[in-house]
Amino acid sequence: MYIDIDDTIIAQILPGSGFDLRPCVLTQLAVLGRMYDCCWLTTWPYTEPKHPRSREARMSVVTLMRCLYGTRVNDTFRYAEWDRDHPDGKAAFVLREGAPPDWYWIENPIFKEEEAALAAAGKLDRYIPVEPQGPWGFLDAVNELFRRTGKSATDVKRVNGRPEWFDRATIGIG
Repeated sequence: MYIDIDDTIIAQILPGSGFDLRPCVLTQLAVLGRMYDCCWLTTWPYTEPKHPRSREARMSVVTLMRCLYGTRVNDTFRYAEWDRDHPDGKAAFVLREGAPPDWYWIENPIFKEEEAALAAAGKLDRYIPVEPQGPWGFLDAVNELFRRTGKSATDVKRVNGRPEWFDRATIGIG
């Protein structure tokens, strides 16, 4: 399973607000890492460059997870080294020769070139769109992933998760 970061797990939750981590996302990522073979598919670098040219260049997946107390997420997630200059964008990575045949991709709305590449390969149904704003886009996409892969509350419990961590009503009341 491929997962993006910007506008996927981090989003503008309220109109006009800054960007925040979506509710319960670290817990959800930890459970997903126990249920699926997960891979970051993002423009973020995995680690910081040795000589960052700016403050933003110091941000990486490793730094993000460390700052969010999510280092264990990276213990189970891989990282995609994809060709950022490929005309098919990230779709070229998920469709590459030798890629796993059974995958899903959770991502904010993809570019038309990526959509066209997935459609041409007959794999558009493997992309699960994430609403890029608001609190529930990632959770809704994860629940769609569960539906498409036949996962149930029992499967979540089997990996020491709790089904209420994936329930919008419970998290919203929490």
